[in-house]
Amino acid sequence: MTTTLLTSQASPRDAQADAIILGVIQGLDGPMPAPGAEDVDAALDGTLAATLAVLGATGKAEEVTKIATAGRLAAPLIVAVGIGTDGASPAFEQEALEFEPETLEFEPEALRRAAGAGVRALGQGKSRRIALALPARDDAEAEAVALGALLGSYAFSRYRGNGGQAAAQITLLGGDWPAAMNRSRILADAVTLVRDLVNTGPSHLVPAIFAAEAERVAGASGLEVAVLDEKALAEGGYGGILGVGQGSVHPPRLVRLAYSHPDAARTVVLAGKGITFDSGGLSLKPAKGMEAMKSDMGGAGDRGTRAGGERRRVHAARREHAQWHRAASLRRDHDLRRHHGRGAEHRRRGAPCAG
Repeated sequence: MTTTLLTSQASPRDAQADAIILGVIQGLDGPMPAPGAEDVDAALDGTLAATLAVLGATGKAEEVTKIATAGRLAAPLIVAVGIGTDGASPAFEQEALEFEPETLEFEPEALRRAAGAGVRALGQGKSRRIALALPARDDAEAEAVALGALLGSYAFSRYRGNGGQAAAQITLLGGDWPAAMNRSRILADAVTLVRDLVNTGPSHLVPAIFAAEAERVAGASGLEVAVLDEKALAEGGYGGILGVGQGSVHPPRLVRLAYSHPDAARTVVLAGKGITFDSGGLSLKPAKGMEAMKSDMGGAGDRGTRAGGERRRVHAARREHAQWHRAASLRRDHDLRRHHGRGAEHRRRGAPCAG
C-alpha cells in the first residue's frame, strides 16, 4: 500500500490521527519538548517534560517514549522521539543553563532519523494515520521530517501472506510546504525502489527482469534508455560482462540511462554494478556471507534513481548479470577480450570460476 503524505494547519491537539509524533531535546536538566510540541504540552497542562522524565526519557537521538493521551488530544497516543544534542545548533554548553528550544536549529539528518524512528516504533499495520509535530519551521526542516517519516514507513511484504503494511497516511502539521513535500516524495520513491530491488529474491530478479524494470522507470521519468542483450553485447565486444554472465543460465544485460537538463553545462557519468546474485568467493566465504549477495545489484539500482533531476547531463550505465558456477563458467587463466579491446587473464577466484 502506498503511503499518502499530507500537510495540515491543524493543531496537534485536534489532529485526527492514531498517533502524534513529536520531538524531544536532550537538555542539561532532562528531556525538553522540541519546537512543534507546544500545543501538546499545553493540552497536558505543561507536564510533558516531567512526564517524559518520569518515564525515563532523556531525549537522546532516536530514543522513543510512548504516552497515552487519556483523552487530552484527539489522537490516543503520543510518540515522543529524541533528537539529541548533536543535531542541534548552537550546541548545549554546560554554563548555558537557560535557552529557548525554539531558537535551536536542527540538522536535517537528525530530523530525518527522528521521524523515521517514530514511525517505525508504531509498527506496521497498527497505526494507519500518523501526524507529525516535529520541528518543521522552514522548507529544509519540513522536507527532512517528511522524508524520514516516509522512509520509516517502508514495508516489503511481497513474500508474506499476512505481511505488515506501511502507514496509509502521514500528515505533517503546522504549515504547507509544496516544494519540500514534492521533493521528499520523489526521494522516498527512489529509495523505496532500490530497497524493493535489493529485497527481491534473485530468482525473481534475473538480469532481463532487472533491465525491464529500468525501462519502466525510465519511461515513467522521461529518461532515455537503451538495453543491450547478450547478442548486442557480443557484437559490441563486451567480453568482460559476457564472461562473468556465462556462468548463469540467465544471460546478462547492459542498461544505459540518460538525462539532459536543458541548461546543462557539463556531463556526469555514473556506473553501477548490477549483479543480481553474486556467487563470487563461494569457495572462500562462510555460508552466512552468501546471504546478502542478492543485494550486490544495489549500486545499479541507486544509479538508476540518480539519473534525473539535476542541472547537468547524466549518463548512468548499469551492468546486470547473475554470477553462478556451472559447466559454462569461466576457468582459471581464461582470456577475456573486453570492450576497450584489451585482453584480461582471469585468475581470481572471486568471479565465477568452474576450475
